[in-house]
Amino acid sequence: MAAADGQSIPPNGNPAQAECDNVSDSVAVENLTRFKTELVEFLGDLYDPDHPWDMIVFEGYGRGLVATRDIAPDELIFLDRPILLGPRTNNYDVIFCASCCRIQQKLTLCSGGCRLPICSKCDSSGASETSHSAECRIINSWQPKDRKRYCKSILYALTAIRALLLNARDRSIVLGMEGHPPRKDLVTEIEWLLKEKIFANLAEDGPQVAFLRQVVNILNTNAFETSRIVSDQENNDHEIVQRGLYILGALMNHRCLPNTRYVFDEQLVMRCYASKPIRRGEQIFNNYSRTLWGTHHRIVQLCFSKHFLCGCRRCRDPTELGTYLGALKCVRERCTGGRMLPSDPLKVSSVWQCDACGLKMDNLRITKIQEIAGRMVLNNAVKRDAAYIVDYLKDHAARFLLPCNQFTVELKLQAIRKIQQDASLELLLEKEQFCREILAILAKLDYGECFVKGVLCYELFKVRMVLAGRREERQSFPDSAALAHLRTAWTILGFSGNRPRDLDQLAQCYGCKI
Repeated sequence: MAAADGQSIPPNGNPAQAECDNVSDSVAVENLTRFKTELVEFLGDLYDPDHPWDMIVFEGYGRGLVATRDIAPDELIFLDRPILLGPRTNNYDVIFCASCCRIQQKLTLCSGGCRLPICSKCDSSGASETSHSAECRIINSWQPKDRKRYCKSILYALTAIRALLLNARDRSIVLGMEGHPPRKDLVTEIEWLLKEKIFANLAEDGPQVAFLRQVVNILNTNAFETSRIVSDQENNDHEIVQRGLYILGALMNHRCLPNTRYVFDEQLVMRCYASKPIRRGEQIFNNYSRTLWGTHHRIVQLCFSKHFLCGCRRCRDPTELGTYLGALKCVRERCTGGRMLPSDPLKVSSVWQCDACGLKMDNLRITKIQEIAGRMVLNNAVKRDAAYIVDYLKDHAARFLLPCNQFTVELKLQAIRKIQQDASLELLLEKEQFCREILAILAKLDYGECFVKGVLCYELFKVRMVLAGRREERQSFPDSAALAHLRTAWTILGFSGNRPRDLDQLAQCYGCKI
């Protein structure tokens, strides 16, 4: 994965160098052809020969996808399946089968001794061969210690371990992806296995560990977060978040204002759509960062996790196209409307200046303010209930944060999610207002028909429907604006495996299914 703005390749004036470049280019083309052939074979029936994309190499940026014809908004660009899929390296709130993700009411370990939680249907003892059998044999070949105890470290490394089961073609595809080495302060899941001495027969300098380290680097550079909705015995839904290596998806280069969106359906197939018009010859872009983060936080995240800096027009504009997502309130008491903005947003070390009174602050003080705001908002208020969040926004956050700041927006998104149909009228009205405010930010960013817009349009339709019922205005609901929101929600979320449970029924009832 890389950042690219589709620069043209300049001519080379040195004949000797040109000859070397021609050899290098021919090798690159040959490698790309082989890689694409293998990928098409892997995709199988998901590959459409009439697809509107091609894979090319951009000088200085690596491979990327380009449109082979004009692509309309909401048009399907490609389908992709994960070549690797498994648990992420984070704690989970529930116990689930490491193979099928079925919820476990109590911890049940694999009878084979691999120290993983496995349900009765996937346990190797229940059948001669299950979906878990092969990976269980690999783990057992390393002679795990304390076989009767659950081991989170093995669970976290399972996605990489599954790469050992890939056939030659799929291994070639995976190893053909770029993999950045981890930061020096980061201990990867494979290093934890070695550090904790979990296995008696896993050589630190052996070929398997070398391969696993390479796969981890590739996963950390390219993997997507996906999830499954799994019901427990009481029919309560749980979201099991996983990570998947989607090759086509990973080949989209980055831009903070992308022209695509994607969802994962019930089979965890990635469905990538155009979020805005894409002209023939233009690159097909994804956003590797968060849609509603300010530039400072996007730059830091992209630098540390993806090893590049973005220089798109959103990043270059201190106001972020008039949204002021990263702006801070001026600290001078007498400057009530001032906004602190970076003089050079592409530099983390940039001096910041108030656009009203001219006050300047160095990046160290600005970073400290942002850290304090982040801790106060994300570590405290976000975890509370909807009423607390709304009060916090009014009584506390407004004192030190702008209403458009990314932390304020995050609080509003959390409130939108937590305010349910049985909430007070006051909270419902706040939810409606929050939806409209964030939709307005997306419009300023020209973000197109993106996933966040679909979620907000759904929530706005639902809250307006509830408000119409409370006001006894059901006969006049929905108006054309509300129907447009529902139609947008269905268009964007309709194929998502995590779409709201009632979206299908609402779209069917109001004639928005297309």
